[in-house]
Amino acid sequence: MTNKRIVLTKHSRLNGASLPSIALALALNVLVSAACYATPQGPTPSQATSSDVIGQSLIAKERLSWDLAIKGDAASYKAFHAPDFFTASGKGFTDRALSESSAMDANVQFKTCDLSGFDIHVVSDNAVLITYLVKASGLDHGKGFQINSYASSLWMKRDGQWLNVFYQSTPATQ
Repeated sequence: MTNKRIVLTKHSRLNGASLPSIALALALNVLVSAACYATPQGPTPSQATSSDVIGQSLIAKERLSWDLAIKGDAASYKAFHAPDFFTASGKGFTDRALSESSAMDANVQFKTCDLSGFDIHVVSDNAVLITYLVKASGLDHGKGFQINSYASSLWMKRDGQWLNVFYQSTPATQ
């Protein structure tokens, strides 16, 4: 049995190409492939952390907003709203004044209120949409009520302060 070896030297040819040109082509192919399949550049850790911190802060504000409304602390509750705040529901659109007075109605008492499943959607550097599920029960003018709905709140940073600009509630189907 014969041992056959193919030895390429600097002067050897493979399909008419010299070894240095083959090596150069191979190196370029590897570099181009690496560039094409490189991991995409995402946010830096400090940017991701900044968005997370802002999101968690806004979730805390959203939760506090509910607590303040349930407790009837009108001044603190209203401080979270932008001047152009409005809400949307199955009954239509409600401006800030009517929405806030409805939330402060002394004839509405909550027995339970659970906010869960929060998601943060960064719309821009100055706008964050928060979505979550609301499950609550209580009395509205002496009549029992239950809430099972998806909620969304749009928070916008204006003059350095995060304010709630929009709130919508959509009944969750069973």
